[in-house]
Amino acid sequence: MQLLTIETTGASASVALSDQAGNRILEVSSERMNHLQNLMIMIQSVLKKRSLQIDDVTAIAVSEGPGSFTGIRIGVSAARALAQALSLPVIPVPTLQSFVYQEFSGEIFIVAPLFDARRSQVYAGAYRMADPAEKKALSPNGEILSIVEGKAWDVREYLTRLAEQADREVRFYGDGTGVYEKEIMECIETLASRGIRGSIAEPENRFQRADSVSMLGMELINAGKMVNYAQVKPVYMRKAEAERKLEEACQK
Repeated sequence: MQLLTIETTGASASVALSDQAGNRILEVSSERMNHLQNLMIMIQSVLKKRSLQIDDVTAIAVSEGPGSFTGIRIGVSAARALAQALSLPVIPVPTLQSFVYQEFSGEIFIVAPLFDARRSQVYAGAYRMADPAEKKALSPNGEILSIVEGKAWDVREYLTRLAEQADREVRFYGDGTGVYEKEIMECIETLASRGIRGSIAEPENRFQRADSVSMLGMELINAGKMVNYAQVKPVYMRKAEAERKLEEACQK
């Protein structure tokens, strides 16, 4: 298994090449929001580091969203095109859930990724790995437990729900940590009053990365979640600003 993983939902695109033995190469763009120009170059780079050709890839994982609308479209379109040309299966990976693997070390804590969606809204959820006792009662795809539903939230409603639902350490991720730092710190204080530690992830671990997406992608492969390229769709979680404005104009 040579899994090529594409992550373009954030400001910095990244690509990973991994196998089932856990060997993994990561390439991260040094440029922000320049996915279209850099993506294929990064794919060539990770293949070259493994002395492989594109024909050696056996499956493609792609971060399906939410995140940057343009970025999601670029990543999903690239994955679909490569999969169609190479006759490969695709694994659509939920971007928010991939943060469970961002600092994967065996320690179980709640990851709380939130992406800025503007107008005091975030794309957010909260998840954690199931512990060994819980896994016995779960289906093969039940490694990740949802603490707070992943969707578009009002930021204060999301943080309130998270503070109510959390039963262990919480770590915040995503570009929303900078935009809504004040609100997050208030949530951390609320968690502390309940005896629960809260923190914002360090900058090097805070944002979307293809290696985390690839780790979840491998779990989804084992769960039989591979699909045909035509079945891969972007997950935006809400309509684009331009689409909403067009609908509003048409209703007048």
